[in-house]
Amino acid sequence: MRRAIILNDPDRQSYQIIGAHFRRTFEAAGIEVAEWPLPLDRAARRRAAREAAGAVVFHNTIGPLFEPLPGVVNVALPLHEWSRYPAGWIERLNRFDAVWASSRFVARVLRMSGLKAPLSWVPPALDLELPPPKRSWAATRPFRFLACGEAHFRKGFHLLVAGFVEAFPLVGEATLTIKTSPGCSWKSPRRDIVFKTEALPRQRLLGLYRRYDAFVSTSLGEGLGLPVAEAVLAGLPVVANRWSGHADLLAADACYAIPFRLVTQPFSSDPSYYADGQRCAWSDPADIAAALRKVAGETPAAHQRVAKAARRHLSRDFGAAAAARRLRGAWGRIPRH
Repeated sequence: MRRAIILNDPDRQSYQIIGAHFRRTFEAAGIEVAEWPLPLDRAARRRAAREAAGAVVFHNTIGPLFEPLPGVVNVALPLHEWSRYPAGWIERLNRFDAVWASSRFVARVLRMSGLKAPLSWVPPALDLELPPPKRSWAATRPFRFLACGEAHFRKGFHLLVAGFVEAFPLVGEATLTIKTSPGCSWKSPRRDIVFKTEALPRQRLLGLYRRYDAFVSTSLGEGLGLPVAEAVLAGLPVVANRWSGHADLLAADACYAIPFRLVTQPFSSDPSYYADGQRCAWSDPADIAAALRKVAGETPAAHQRVAKAARRHLSRDFGAAAAARRLRGAWGRIPRH
């Protein structure tokens, strides 16, 4: 039986986490699997190709780093936040034997952007690494919100801070903790808004969720949205838009939805990352404020009902049994050299 090797981007922690989720899903599907660091130079690539002979190699990285290894079966695991994938990146993916998309959103984006390689929607199981669960939905006073993500424009923290201040003009009505990157130098405008920047071991990070009353994301786009999934699995009610990867994770009746409008993608960290027509989900701070006030004003029973509905919805596609079944089907469609 063929084995799988997942090449994880060594420089991006979120890709290492998604790689670990895929490894657990392969194991749940009964397929031998290993995780290796993605080789980043020519000598390392040649060595990896020799050592991976006979395996199916999964590449877990960002668009400009997708490069199939010679002599093996190569599968790409792309994630993308915007509504168009750059043409140069599509050319790279078209050299792969197959492409697996973790969300329906990413699959649609790749098709619309001109992908020709065989494409499958293969979500990883997300419930094989569980945060400690919330035991009570009785809200604290002040009400405590948590947000998580890199210190990056795309996460929309500037919109969240503006919305929070509009929702709760008096200090003491609520608190907002934003867990973000180590070394982030942002200054809080008020003492009830805290930027938590220390590096945390994975289990301590997962343990954060249950200490809060609700999770909020104002991200402009997500390929999947792991913090939202982690909050759902911890039992928190989630406040977020339902666009991009969030639409896979959150049902309409299982979250506190923030209205949004699609706008031209206003920022690119590198010009080559941009594609004409890229769009993203923009939420006005007033709409964010309304959603925050709504969740803070609801009863514990309402919070519990929303949280449990979100967990049921997540399990439908991202639970271990469903994800392993879908992965086995996609594994059987991978061509042999």
